[in-house]
Amino acid sequence: MNLFAATIRDGAIKGVKTAVMLLKIVLPIYAVVVFVKYSPIMPFLQEIFSPAMRFFHLPGDGIVPLITGMLTDEYATIAVMSTFDFTTAQITTIAMIVLVAHSIPVESAIAQKIGMSAAKFTVFRILSAIAVGIFVGWIGGLIG
Repeated sequence: MNLFAATIRDGAIKGVKTAVMLLKIVLPIYAVVVFVKYSPIMPFLQEIFSPAMRFFHLPGDGIVPLITGMLTDEYATIAVMSTFDFTTAQITTIAMIVLVAHSIPVESAIAQKIGMSAAKFTVFRILSAIAVGIFVGWIGGLIG
């Protein structure tokens, strides 16, 4: 087999494996979020977090993709955001927050393994995400 065909075959195999891996993450989270969205849990979360979400110019249900992203990853956040009717500015704000503070449990464990304080690492990322969220939300509030 020539190099071109081998490269195409290897790339296709890796692409399918990546797609399956992403589907294993996104589909269950999407199902849980849809359940939460239509259950009594959602109004409870919205009521509790609505005041805090105002700092980011987000509605109360903005907490769902934020928590999901901080505990899992960006792909799960995308799946969660697709179940809500966020504006472009709100999507950008959520994305920026989650890009700064995503996969906290996993990445804190990794940080600890390389000798960093997991607690300090987590606090730094969350505070950085809050600062970024306030700034990006403020810009989105000016535009929107």
